[in-house]
Amino acid sequence: MPAIAKSYACNIFPCLYYRDAPAAIEWLSKAFGFSKRLAVPGEGGTIIHAEMTFGAGLIMLSSSKPERGRV
Repeated sequence: MPAIAKSYACNIFPCLYYRDAPAAIEWLSKAFGFSKRLAVPGEGGTIIHAEMTFGAGLIMLSSSKPERGRV
């Protein structure tokens, strides 16, 4: 992990929505080095809420819902 990612405290938490959140979690881990901190599964293989860290940074993500539109 880059040293710069370890040296900053995070106070902004982006929230992302994915059609296939489980696949997004795997991709973010492999492609960028994010670590899964929490994943709350929902019905039908969806993710209600997940948190991933990168150094001191954190993102939140979940499966998109039809009323939110498709991303």
